[in-house]
Amino acid sequence: MNPLELSPLADLCASVAGLLKAEIGPAGHVSAVANQIVISISRFEVEHRLGNLLQQIYRSVDLHFPARKENISLIIRDAEGVYENCFKIWHTVTKAKG
Repeated sequence: MNPLELSPLADLCASVAGLLKAEIGPAGHVSAVANQIVISISRFEVEHRLGNLLQQIYRSVDLHFPARKENISLIIRDAEGVYENCFKIWHTVTKAKG
């Protein structure tokens, strides 16, 4: 592989990070780092809205990237550095024909 080309996982992470930047907007910072997506939001958001945010993320990823071959690692942390939570968005499973 050409060193300037992105791996499929890095390309997927960059695309998902772009989607999540648009979804989250100015309420947080989203970046793709080392084949992981890192989201930094306020401490209040982590403490009170983490579950809703995760549901929104999973729904958006499933809607925009329905056929994924790679797992996506997601880190959500608060801007103050108190909380850091790691999650995995599993690849999609295709049913065997037969």
